[in-house]
Amino acid sequence: MKFGGKCSGSHCLSFFRHGFLCYSLAQQAHAQQTAELPTLPSGFYEAAATVIGQSEEPSFGQLDLKLGLLTQYDSNVTLGSPQGRLAEESDLLIQPSLEGSFRLGSGTGDWRFGVKGNVARMEFQELDRFNVTNYSFGLNGGYESKRLKLNLETSYGSTGGLNRFVGNFFEQTNISSRLTGDYIVSPKTSLELSLRQNSLDSETSGFADTTSTTFRLAGLWQATPLIRLGPGFRYGVRTAEVGGLQEQELTTAGPTLRLDYKLSTKVNLSSNIGLGFVDSPSGDDELFNWQVGLNYRASALWGLNLRMIRDTQATLFAGGGFDQVTNFRLGYTRKIRSARLNLGLSYEDRAPQGSTQVFNGFRESRFLTYTASLGFPVFGDEVDLNLNFAWRDFDSADASQSWDGFQSGLSFAWAF
Repeated sequence: MKFGGKCSGSHCLSFFRHGFLCYSLAQQAHAQQTAELPTLPSGFYEAAATVIGQSEEPSFGQLDLKLGLLTQYDSNVTLGSPQGRLAEESDLLIQPSLEGSFRLGSGTGDWRFGVKGNVARMEFQELDRFNVTNYSFGLNGGYESKRLKLNLETSYGSTGGLNRFVGNFFEQTNISSRLTGDYIVSPKTSLELSLRQNSLDSETSGFADTTSTTFRLAGLWQATPLIRLGPGFRYGVRTAEVGGLQEQELTTAGPTLRLDYKLSTKVNLSSNIGLGFVDSPSGDDELFNWQVGLNYRASALWGLNLRMIRDTQATLFAGGGFDQVTNFRLGYTRKIRSARLNLGLSYEDRAPQGSTQVFNGFRESRFLTYTASLGFPVFGDEVDLNLNFAWRDFDSADASQSWDGFQSGLSFAWAF
């Protein structure tokens, strides 16, 4: 049917029905929550069997609190080895924690606001030099209409502990913010933008302050009711302070491809793949980058989670430099009556960008982690009891900096 031509009632009805259906599909895809895109790891000490997947959204108009307590044995707290620069030392960790969040809004209104925070105390029974209190708090807000959806998050945190990126105890403060937006241009097209900024200030002498800023813009087409894809552009800046006197900077810019796929609650995929043209102190280069988040829920009994990311990160060493980081995390969840089994596999590869001799052993490394946990509900659904296990293997280009270790622990979380 031509626009401006005459049409019969049935043809006009068919046309408007088709247009309404397309707009409804676009609205549905716009409102659906896609799988979370991963971020680069921080390198800090992690508890055994960290669950891989998305956390639950807090309820609107309700204060949500979670009290936790972890007791964990670690065979290699110091990240040492018999032939390495540090000796292996085992210890028992006791870690109480408290998380809280509160959101204002109905969940369907135009505006939403929220606050969140958490605090955790790491207490080692013998190696008390590693004891530290970690905390963070943040604000988030959002606006949503028929065509526009905006979300803003900002947070401040203080983090300390053993860090595998530097092979030692390290403390830092972190200020981060993220702005995301979707705008429906037409029934089958939309624009998407994302701006993420992160500033790390070292509280331990001898290490660098770093920043990371990434901007993404994409035009998306609703190719089918299940698939949304389109071209985009990505621009990023990474900086590292060298010796407190000067600053190194790496910039990357290039085309990207965005792809989302959602099949009811069974499959949920969100991805961003691109080629970056890099300008850095070590010279120009072209590097692939990607972020992929995939949730697969085969049934009410089991499901899979996959997170993949490849990006460039400033090193924490004061000598400066930038590393390309590739990280894969695969999780499997199985429900066994009232219990939940979680199995995880994580692999990370780090490689220095360009020619550099600054602590090359730590910066050219591979890190492999196997995790398992078995959780039981206690006193209804309000309290969870978890038995956790993990094996970690750090393989460095410098054999004296390689290490491995075993973790086992028991934890509980009480939501109220």
